[in-house]
Amino acid sequence: MINFSYRKDWLNPPWYSSYEKNNYGDFFYALMRVYQPKKVVELGTKAGYSAFHMARGLTANGKGKLDCYDLWENYKFNSVPRSLAEKNLKKYKKIVSLSLRNAIGVDKRYKEIDILHVDLSNEGGILEKIIPYWIDKVRQVIILEGGSKEHDKLPWIKKFKKIPVEKWLADFIRKHPNIEHVTIEPFPSVTILRKNE
Repeated sequence: MINFSYRKDWLNPPWYSSYEKNNYGDFFYALMRVYQPKKVVELGTKAGYSAFHMARGLTANGKGKLDCYDLWENYKFNSVPRSLAEKNLKKYKKIVSLSLRNAIGVDKRYKEIDILHVDLSNEGGILEKIIPYWIDKVRQVIILEGGSKEHDKLPWIKKFKKIPVEKWLADFIRKHPNIEHVTIEPFPSVTILRKNE
């Protein structure tokens, strides 16, 4: 049973998250509660909306750490200062670490993790530079922002001729038949990948 009293804490901060519109926070919380992970890595934290809810779940579990990576103000497109993420996640500073770093190559810092969340202005090109390097290191699930047709119609994906996530997923699954996936809507949508052992 989810205790909704937390909502008074997260209604005020500016989150700047597409997840907020359809309340994906409870989804991230529930994943932490179900999987009971010890180590979670997030690539693309921005103001900390998903990190807040994952940390909330880890706290309820009484175990687990969350390592967050972002470029914050060094990202030239749609971003926020790191200080905003620090402020929004202050309550969870004992279990959440924030690192200013490019997401590409972060995999080299880890031998194994339980859950990976990727929200980096997701499109096929960036996912191809990241997911293949994590797939054998993630024990439970990989969570991707996007994967629906609606997400792939975002204006910047067409304008900059980026590879739609849905197309990238189809190609990736074809190359890796031991991976299963499900995409959850509504917008922005979330795709969960896991190895079928």
